[in-house]
Amino acid sequence: MGELTASLAHEVKQPIAAAVINANACSRWLAGDTPNVEEARAAAMRIARDGTRAAEIISRLRLLFKNRAPEQELLDINEVIREMIVLLRSEATRYSISVRTDLAEDSPQVMADRVQLQQVMMNLVLNGIEAMRETDGTRELAIKSQLAEEGRLMISVSDTGIGLPPQQTEQIFNAFFTTKLHGTGMGLSISRSIIESHEGRLWAGANSPRGASFFITLPTQVEVHER
Repeated sequence: MGELTASLAHEVKQPIAAAVINANACSRWLAGDTPNVEEARAAAMRIARDGTRAAEIISRLRLLFKNRAPEQELLDINEVIREMIVLLRSEATRYSISVRTDLAEDSPQVMADRVQLQQVMMNLVLNGIEAMRETDGTRELAIKSQLAEEGRLMISVSDTGIGLPPQQTEQIFNAFFTTKLHGTGMGLSISRSIIESHEGRLWAGANSPRGASFFITLPTQVEVHER
């Protein structure tokens, strides 16, 4: 029950946290000497999407308890990545973090649950931002998508933060294991479970010269057709 409660709290907390981030951004755009109405309107629209996403997560959890399958559809993973970048842009800017993307053009689609993949990408991006908040030097978050072996799609999220605990690149995916002072230890555990439920893999490694990298591979329609 403890693990389930922590999992549910973490799932719903993320879109709520995103809504707070966008609400603060909206306030800043409106509070300037020359209010930027267009940016404020965009932030307000993201708040509405955050609320919708929280409701969708609850709906997914209800389906889980009813033992129904997640709502999968053909997705462009690059689109999901871009959505998360727009959503968390103000958070990265607050800590002087540059976000760089290298997204494969015309990449094959994946059959997946959009809300679940959004949750995974949000978790990895927020983890990267948090790892760089107190570091000196270059702060860069790099997100890449590319076609991997056997028609699978690979996504990587790399930061220049404090890096991973030595010898603990697997432990960080265990439920309740955390290196954060106020962490629940559920984010990466949930993320790996989601990716594995999509017949994919999620793992971590060191980033050179410093920081951490997280890698995801997912089956694509190309791979499915070749089987």
